[in-house]
Amino acid sequence: MAVDRWRQYLQRGEFIIKTDHHSLCYLDDQTLQSPLQRKAMARLMGLQFKISYKKGADNQAADALSRVNHVMSIQMCSEIQPMWLQEVVNSYITDADVQRRLTELAVSSPDEHGYALHHGVISFRGRVWLGSNSALQTKIITSFHSSAVGGHSGVQATYQRIKRLFAWAGLKTQVTEFVRQCDICQHAKHMNTPPGGLLQPLPLPTGAWRDISIDF
Repeated sequence: MAVDRWRQYLQRGEFIIKTDHHSLCYLDDQTLQSPLQRKAMARLMGLQFKISYKKGADNQAADALSRVNHVMSIQMCSEIQPMWLQEVVNSYITDADVQRRLTELAVSSPDEHGYALHHGVISFRGRVWLGSNSALQTKIITSFHSSAVGGHSGVQATYQRIKRLFAWAGLKTQVTEFVRQCDICQHAKHMNTPPGGLLQPLPLPTGAWRDISIDF
């Protein structure tokens, strides 16, 4: 069931199958006897995988789900944190203004201006605050404009997309300059202004030396 559901991700590279049945480690070397083995190997054909043996007693996460405790306590809890969130926290170290704001928010959060502190990350009215780290700001704009999701959208579409999640001083100005300097947009995107219309030639003179001009 897992291979059928996430096959498009498993085809990208080698993955590890962990099992508590030691005999499955030699599934590739032995003759398939049962219909279940044949069905499993048919699903795994074309994929790069390794089978790793792990004792059932050592697999505490799965063991906790298979046993009902009388106190119904949680044996293990995991939390997913994006990698870019750690980059935001690291960017605060070299920013003097952000360090001052962190000190203020440690005493009172949220403050009167709409800033709040949550797990070391500053938020401004529900959006992640980046501070003055220009490298990280450019990386965020690139992800929302030049990626497959961004599709090299215009200034307004890119700005509104970033504005929903992030905030920093001069956000719209930076987005405008980035889109105007995008090389792909300059070559492949058409002008979003109306055409200038037909040329209006000068009137024909009625005689010689009626009009004198210099072409610079």
